[in-house]
Parts: sequence; C-alpha cells; structure tokens
Amino acid sequence: MNATGIDGYRDYLARRDGDADLLNRRLASREDFFGWLEADPVRSKHRIDPHAFAQNLRRRRPEPGVDRRMLFLLATAKLNQAERFGVGLGETYGNNSGDDVPPERVYMELEEHYHTRLLAYVLDIFGLPFQVVPPPFVMRQFVKTAVFLPERTSFMFVGASEMAGCIMFHELRRIGVELFADEPEVAARIDRLYSEILTDEVGHVGYCAARCTSAERAVMRRLYPRIGRLFARQTFEISLLTDRDELRGMLDRPFDVEELTAGLPTETFLAAHP
Repeated sequence: MNATGIDGYRDYLARRDGDADLLNRRLASREDFFGWLEADPVRSKHRIDPHAFAQNLRRRRPEPGVDRRMLFLLATAKLNQAERFGVGLGETYGNNSGDDVPPERVYMELEEHYHTRLLAYVLDIFGLPFQVVPPPFVMRQFVKTAVFLPERTSFMFVGASEMAGCIMFHELRRIGVELFADEPEVAARIDRLYSEILTDEVGHVGYCAARCTSAERAVMRRLYPRIGRLFARQTFEISLLTDRDELRGMLDRPFDVEELTAGLPTETFLAAHP
C-alpha cells in the first residue's frame, strides 16, 4: 500500500495495467490476465437453472424460494449494471476523450469496462451468460447525476459511490467464497475475480480523495454510507444475502482500507485516504 498522490497513482496504473488503448477498450496487462483465465477454465458442479436465472435477472425482487447460491449469482450479474450504464453514458458525452484528459482517467474508465468482463467470468463458472439489463430507475437517475455534475463536485460524489462499491464487492467476494467452499477451485476463482475489481475500486477511491479538499473528503465520508444503503436496496439480492444490521454497521464505521485489502493477491494503491 502506497500513498504518494496522483503522480504515484499514475505510475501504479501504468505498471498494473500496461499500455492503454481507449479506442479498442484494451489494457495490455488485463488482456494477459484474461488469456490466463481462458487457458485455465474452472467449472462448478453445482447446477444452476439458466431459465430461473434469466427470469429473476429482470425482476426487481427475486421470486420466493430462490436459494443463496442463485441470489449470489443474481447480485453478481446486477451489481455492475449501474456502473456499466454510467461508463457508457460518460463515453457518449466524451468525458474522458479530450487531449487534456489526464492519463489516469483513461485507465480508470477502461478498468470499469473490465469489471463487467470479470463478473461475466464469475457467471461463466456456472455456465450462465452475462446479459445487459437496465439498472433500476432510481439507479439510472443516480448515475446520470454523477455523470453530469460539474467536475469539481463530481469527485466527492463519485468517490463516495466508489467507497460504497468497495463494501459491496468485498461482501460479495466473502459470501461467494463461503457459498462455494465445497468446491475449492471455484471458491478460489471467485475470490480472484472479485479481488481484481476490489483492487481497482480502492484505487479509484484514493484518486477521488486526492482530487478533493479536506472538506470535500468529509462530505465523501458522510455520503458513502447513504449511497451504500441505496445500492443494497436497489440490488435487492444483496439485502437478502447480508445481515441488515451487520451491513449497516460496516457502512457506518470509518472506511477501513486495511480491512478491505487484507489478503488481496495484488498490489493496491491509495493516492489519498478518504
């Protein structure tokens, strides 16, 4: 864990991700990682009903009686839809395409694209396809607000959202490993895929914090538990998978980077603490 500001984060991204190709949405080192995944596929022996999965994917709340494994996979498929929607909207408006855009912003946008692929690989373990579904109405409005806010204001708003995202990905990583502990290779692959996302998200939190004043970071800290509870309500499967009081307690505690990054297999970087 390092804390040497935005310049250090820029160097870290180049080291972690390799060359960035915005036109083709590629990061060289990430492509190498996906090549490794494809060369060493992992398949679960648990049978997941693809019809029931598809049917519940488009429901606001899952049908009664859906088991925890199905809930985990539905949450995996749904959680990143809002982020995917926001990245696509930002691309449409050219938010990170100008000559004056700092290189770290390009890396961060491309990392968000890879998060969708990483979660798709979690589903692939169970023979399930990744499907694009629109996020709920409230989340769409939330994302539009983040995309169209003035840049200065957006950092504390996006930073708070990234903090909340860290908690959600951390919890789903833990739950997934527990649910499939009877298949060690499956549990390890879920852990690795979610760890890649969590590593990126921590970096995004630090970047946003580094772009904020101390007062704006205080706003980030105030906003993040509220946004976290919104995420849990809008991705209802998370509310069913987690204990409500425990999740609220985690969100209400100070944001603990050390706890979130403990055991991650890859180097993390925090440009500034939120």
